[in-house]
Amino acid sequence: MTGNLIVLTVTYVFSLFVLLLLFIRSRLSFTALASVVLAASAFYLIHFFSLNTLQGWPSQSSLPEEFTLHAWQVEEPNPAQEQAGQIYLWVQTQEWEAPRAYALPYSNELHDRLDTARARHQEGYTQQGQIDGSGSATFSDAPRRLPLKTGNSSTVTKD
Repeated sequence: MTGNLIVLTVTYVFSLFVLLLLFIRSRLSFTALASVVLAASAFYLIHFFSLNTLQGWPSQSSLPEEFTLHAWQVEEPNPAQEQAGQIYLWVQTQEWEAPRAYALPYSNELHDRLDTARARHQEGYTQQGQIDGSGSATFSDAPRRLPLKTGNSSTVTKD
């Protein structure tokens, strides 16, 4: 993915360079040339900083209302380094083919809920999450599903 990002950035810089060369030979006023170059530069900066979303960085958006919790990591606040703390969740809904990463601000309440979910997860229970009325995530055991039957039922015999 990083190679693709480099190619995208180089092509954008190249097109900005070609635009600059065309404007050097152009008969437009200096104000028009400067405004187009500044606009193109601004678009490049927006493009550059939005590339993080292509790299799989966790989303800052709100969690879906119902999801399966696959994994999580808690970074507690560190006042000595002025870090607020983050909670990273890897969740999946029924509609998604693959899980998505989310970054949430640290809270003691969510941290405690995740510790409880970790204990249940280690006991073999898949954890499902729901967003309650206050916008906070709660976790519970997902219903267990039976494995799919393999083989034909007509081949089963009783002794």
